[in-house]
Amino acid sequence: MGTPILAHGFNKRIFDDASTYYQQMRWFKTRLTRFEYDLTRRVLLEELSPRPTASMLEVGCGPGTWTKEVAPLVNSLVALDISDEMIARARPYVDAANVEYIHTDAAQYEPAQAFDAVFSVRVVEYLEDWRPVVSRLVRAVKPGGRGVIITKTPISVYRGTGRNLAVARPIRRVQRRILGQPEPESHPFWQRYLPPTELARVFKEQGFTDVRIRPVIYGLPIFMRGTKQYPLVPSALEPAALRIFERAWELADRLPAALAPAALVFSESYAVSGTRSGPKLLS
Repeated sequence: MGTPILAHGFNKRIFDDASTYYQQMRWFKTRLTRFEYDLTRRVLLEELSPRPTASMLEVGCGPGTWTKEVAPLVNSLVALDISDEMIARARPYVDAANVEYIHTDAAQYEPAQAFDAVFSVRVVEYLEDWRPVVSRLVRAVKPGGRGVIITKTPISVYRGTGRNLAVARPIRRVQRRILGQPEPESHPFWQRYLPPTELARVFKEQGFTDVRIRPVIYGLPIFMRGTKQYPLVPSALEPAALRIFERAWELADRLPAALAPAALVFSESYAVSGTRSGPKLLS
């Protein structure tokens, strides 16, 4: 499959180091991050439709952020992650007897059973050869079961993810050439932003129906927090701004399916989901 072991190994070290601070910084530190957590949780649970008898697979559990939300709602949950440090954080945080943790690279993982649902939140963008990996994982969904993947949007005008790749990084490269400055040292950390229509196509190729693309973290371009999530608006105005964000998200979420990919231009992340059809469980 040509999986980049070196790059994934470097990613593992990054994730190991981030295990002590990632969850708090990304989801719980500020009013905005908690708002984004609530939106992500809402979409994930709506699309998963968990039930007490269900068995589920979580790809990339990290410190257990979403494991803790899903585990109480299902019969069993297999949670895998490339970082043993992340799993060590997840165990006491989730504290659920129905969760089995597996320390492995998702790119190498071969599901040994079929699940009622397979889900992943903000993980597949770190897989270089993502198509065969995603195909193999969603094939582990039972007929009638659900597949849900949440990942970062390629271009988001109010966030520095795709905007950084499309605009800021080329500008900095030109500036360095004009000033005669050397290029910064590169490293093998791997991250790619998946086009939503391509991810949806993989779902359809694996026998999923009712495939849907939804905005997850939605907003207007008035925040510019980068990796540290610092707002430009005063704290006193943030609640009103977030109400606008939420209303904008609700409107975008109701758009016809044909318009959904275009609506993601203001969305920092998106979800692709669907229901598995057909009699074949695994191939």
